Amino acid sequence: MIFNQFGFLFVFLPVVFTLFCIPGLRPFRPYLLIAASLTFYGLSGVHHALVLIADIIWVYWLTRSDRYIGNRTLLVLAILPPFLGLFYFKYLGFVLSDVLMVANSHDSETFELFSNIILPAGISFFTFQVVSFAIDRYRGEVPETVAFKKFAVYISFFPQLVAGPILRYREAKPALDALTRFRPTADDLAAALGYIGIGLALKVLLADTLGMHLENYKTAPGSAGLVAGVYVVLAYSFQIYFDFYGYSLIAIGLGRLFGFKFPDNFRQPYLAANPREFWRRWHITLSNWIRDYLYISLGGNKAYARNILLVFLIMGLWHGAGWSFIVWGAFHGLFVITYHYTRDWWDRMAPAVQIALNFFLVSLAWLFFLFDFAELSQFLSGVGDGGRLLANLPNADQMLILAVAALEQIRFNRGHILLRQSS
Repeated sequence: MIFNQFGFLFVFLPVVFTLFCIPGLRPFRPYLLIAASLTFYGLSGVHHALVLIADIIWVYWLTRSDRYIGNRTLLVLAILPPFLGLFYFKYLGFVLSDVLMVANSHDSETFELFSNIILPAGISFFTFQVVSFAIDRYRGEVPETVAFKKFAVYISFFPQLVAGPILRYREAKPALDALTRFRPTADDLAAALGYIGIGLALKVLLADTLGMHLENYKTAPGSAGLVAGVYVVLAYSFQIYFDFYGYSLIAIGLGRLFGFKFPDNFRQPYLAANPREFWRRWHITLSNWIRDYLYISLGGNKAYARNILLVFLIMGLWHGAGWSFIVWGAFHGLFVITYHYTRDWWDRMAPAVQIALNFFLVSLAWLFFLFDFAELSQFLSGVGDGGRLLANLPNADQMLILAVAALEQIRFNRGHILLRQSS
């Protein structure tokens, strides 16, 4: 189930919110949200819900005692099974087929056994969230023993389960503590409907329309000439942004209905002047997770270039299991490193030039998400053929939607800031 489905918007959400608001059911709200979240997630597959339940029970069982704090052995035991589950579902097929080349060897039967594993939706998100709790508890940043029902709501809460944001426990704690006392006000409802409505518009009207317009170029990547190639780069850049941004705004609105105030996950990233600033604005909760739990643990700035490259390679793999995602991560790592050592030169450029150059390079990198290597080669060959400058041009409707998306990146973000301040 996804947020823009009819069944979610007009059946699931109204039923859950109505039950949530019944005064006599307030003491049972944690159990209502756990049941609703597991139902929401279980519709994608019962065994997927079992993975989520197993992670919740395992990590809670190991971290519930104060003896866990500072105990490195228990920390490893807590985070190892969730990471192994993530590896099994998301990366095992890639390792067998693309790294070990099992598909082309005498062990092809082994490959067939593991090549059709169905990836549970959002497993990367809830794995990172459950691991963050385990690490924070180990560090003493969650000093108290958390009630199981609060922990289960924190990990499974359906608005942020599938696509984030990735919450730290301290960010969710105020809402969890007040869950049975929370009464939605008119301001809560207005803010929630604003976020949900705008998020749906961005997701359905812009991202999905741009995706539909790109279908012909995806199926025939070599058909685009230079002008069409520029359109593809820009259109896909805005599609991936508004798809994720719209979904994040819907999540913020849904959380507000139940008393949760989620952090922003995007802050005008395409207006960033350099790659470092971009990653402070794009998918902020993931960037913060990588910084707090990986980059700093590796030594941070003590080995800057090595650690930046390593964390971006891991970030690429987090987005997907494939060489194209690894190359995308390497591109961004090298981009950030290059900026670090040339920032005196970069920062002297006019602000508009910095923004335009940064946006162009970031948008080019998204092509690794759109095409595999063979398709990308066809696309670049078509774009680079000087004799096909005007081949397969986008039509007026496609250009109009692209223009609207570009304007909305600036206009709507300002409106979002005002909405956040007013709520």
